Amino acid sequence: MGASVPLMSMAEIAEMADVKRPVVTTWRRRHSDFPRPVSADTGQPFFDAREIAEWLAATGRLERHQAEEDLSFYTLARLGEALPGKDLIAAVTALICLRSLEGDEPLADGTDDPLSGLQDRAARADYEDELLRSEINAIPVGCSWLAGVVDDLVEAAYGGANAFERLLVKRRRFDASGLYASAVVPELARLIAGVSGVSEKARDTGGSVLVTDLAAGPGDFLAAAARLLRDDSPMFTAAEIDPYLVRLTRRRLAVNEIPLMDLDIRVGAQLPDETGDPDVILTQVPYRPVEERSALQTIAWMDDISVRLATGKTAVILGPADILTGELKPFSAEERRRADLLKTGMVEAVIRLPGGLVPYRPGYQTAIWVLSAEPDPRWQRRVLLADVSEHSLTADVVDALIEDVVTWRRPGFMPQEHARRFAVQVSIDDLTATPKPLVARPATTIQASTTTPADTIARTNELERELYWSGVRAYLGGSPINSGLAVSAGRSVPMVTLGKLTRDGQMQLRKGSRVEAEHLGVTGNYPVLGAFEILGRRRVGARMIDILTLTKHYPRAQLTQPGDVIVTTAIEFGVMVDHEGRSLVEFPARILRISDTGRDHFTPRVLAALLADNASIRVAGSLRLARRLEEHRVPQLQPDLVARLDRLLAVLDERRRIVREELNMLDELAGLTVAGLGAGTLTLNAIASSPTIDKEIDAPA
Repeated sequence: MGASVPLMSMAEIAEMADVKRPVVTTWRRRHSDFPRPVSADTGQPFFDAREIAEWLAATGRLERHQAEEDLSFYTLARLGEALPGKDLIAAVTALICLRSLEGDEPLADGTDDPLSGLQDRAARADYEDELLRSEINAIPVGCSWLAGVVDDLVEAAYGGANAFERLLVKRRRFDASGLYASAVVPELARLIAGVSGVSEKARDTGGSVLVTDLAAGPGDFLAAAARLLRDDSPMFTAAEIDPYLVRLTRRRLAVNEIPLMDLDIRVGAQLPDETGDPDVILTQVPYRPVEERSALQTIAWMDDISVRLATGKTAVILGPADILTGELKPFSAEERRRADLLKTGMVEAVIRLPGGLVPYRPGYQTAIWVLSAEPDPRWQRRVLLADVSEHSLTADVVDALIEDVVTWRRPGFMPQEHARRFAVQVSIDDLTATPKPLVARPATTIQASTTTPADTIARTNELERELYWSGVRAYLGGSPINSGLAVSAGRSVPMVTLGKLTRDGQMQLRKGSRVEAEHLGVTGNYPVLGAFEILGRRRVGARMIDILTLTKHYPRAQLTQPGDVIVTTAIEFGVMVDHEGRSLVEFPARILRISDTGRDHFTPRVLAALLADNASIRVAGSLRLARRLEEHRVPQLQPDLVARLDRLLAVLDERRRIVREELNMLDELAGLTVAGLGAGTLTLNAIASSPTIDKEIDAPA
């Protein structure tokens, strides 16, 4: 570490490890290798932050690269407490940029005070003082430790660009949130850059593309575009009224390897015409409180942007959802102006977003308009509407929205051949003839969006027949369940805790893996099993992880084996058997694996059933279950009883499977009916017995 590492309290350890505060106390009590406190002058123990980070990484509680990165940020925050957050971030980003411009040359030179050397280097790298020279010259005497800390931060983040972005994500830790009133979460910035089609435009022009932001703020949209265009030769222009943010944006693009000669980031409220015709405009409507917000001015501002677009160019605008997608007063000036803009045919897509995407304004509800001056007249009378306001903006949702938009109305694509996940193609005439909100529900399923009403009716007839014969088989012709229960001689059954079973080697208890939500999707190689899957509140397979992500980010993670019993105590007690294996268990869920010596007394089905029957509960007001998992007791049955019980449980599981299939058919039948009636494509006749079924009642089962 380039600077002395500060001390860390137990609460700060819990924050670094992403656990509750009492967990750290448990670690201290149970693990003899837990670092010892180095200071307790105030009665509260403090620990060496480096030792804590090393212990968390060595014990698998935190990935090593994450531990090193968190340690660097913690050190920076602690040592920088004497500096105003604005000055600290200016200095750190300037140093990151300097190191990046000099070919990743370390900042610390081994001397006691490297500041004078850094100032000389800054003068050479930024002679005209356009992005970093003033910030480095302003670093106070006595803050030479910054060089070493920034070196560590860049190394831990695997490069200057990553370190720069992580610093901005953690801006609140440095008490500098006021600098980023217009900043958005990274997922939204990536979405806006993605739906613009900037990557496709760069490919079509051989890499040369001009990207513009009319209100750049800290440069979120431009940085997202720069990351997409890493292998191209983009140019960037932007306007921003705050000189501090202008210089920050220049540094941010510079660390993304954009040459200064390809940047024109100006201080001001607007860009002059001589900055050129942009290929892509990425911007947001300047924020105004609701009571000061003018729908007419907002729509006029977007209309002005549409005028700047030459043929084949695109603009993506982020703004208030109440104006961009909400229901405006019918036949008002605002409603007519928005309808006129829709009728130009330049509005390609309208997306209503979830809340919380502008962290400085958590109550600000936003939406996106995508404007495109495409010459193809076939799609100019239609617009793409999407509403993801009830979805978290995960990586999977972002990817799906980008695909929905870029595979519609763009050259070379056939919209009718693409099954969109969130977006719906709507006639502009339908939206403007009778004023209404600019939102639309997607089809219930991809199948529903591609089938005709006749297909739906055929499917409902099929479901009705299957449900009829399912009832006949289950209740008339099905084999009865015979458990074979009888009165026993009253012998006591020994009870044993899971802790003792693991100590005796009859089973193994393994921890799940901490998994980042951004690494999961609806497709992949392995299902992820967490608390909601185990409790039956989320379908198994709804979250997947692919093999490349698993090996890159979770090299120590182990997949389940067939027959593993998965247990959770996070929300309430839950247990399931993974019969097929090859799943990734998500922490804090754990894996119980029966060993060869334990198979006489347990099978996976039997163990899961016994655990469920002896489950602990959470008392009202308590933070945890009444018993730890290791304290749960299960009866140790005789081998012959275990075999019989396993066979009975298998029969019951099969009957449950049949019942679940019937429930799924009932749900599908209800969904098709309601969706068809709601869309106006189906109606209901007077209910009568089905002629098809009547003929089949006398048929042999």
